[in-house]
Amino acid sequence: MLKKIVAAVVVLASMVILTACGQKSYGGVQVTQKEYTRVQNENKRIEALVTALQKFRYDNEASANKVYQAADQVNQTLRPGLSEGQKNQLANTLGDGPTGVKGIVKAAVNKQYNFDDEVASQFHANFRLIFDMAAYTIGNSAQQRSKIETQMRKDTNADTELYKIGSQE
Repeated sequence: MLKKIVAAVVVLASMVILTACGQKSYGGVQVTQKEYTRVQNENKRIEALVTALQKFRYDNEASANKVYQAADQVNQTLRPGLSEGQKNQLANTLGDGPTGVKGIVKAAVNKQYNFDDEVASQFHANFRLIFDMAAYTIGNSAQQRSKIETQMRKDTNADTELYKIGSQE
């Protein structure tokens, strides 16, 4: 009888350990391996968009195309798990509208100007929403989402890099 109890406790303890090993932590929040992989992929896509924005020049069509592609990739990466309203909000933030990332780039190409501080400020507003949407599908509460968003900002260094956009010559 005692052997059966000990065996049951050992099996239970083994299951708990194996389950715990499958968990990752991101920003102090326990996430599954799938969620951890997703957030790493989101970070890569966001970094690629920031880099494309930094390299953008109004007189270089290839640099504009890289921004468009990077914006589309961020949109596709973040969409799963969002509500229809959130998907629309994300699409507007990254899209062709006057305040969307692609719309700002198209206006810069059409009017032949590189980004200034005002444009960089709009990018900051856009990226606040992008990070919010990225954290939304992973965190279970506002506090968890805030921690995840903060960690993503640190990992991508997007805030600092976006400030550099407005100061380019």
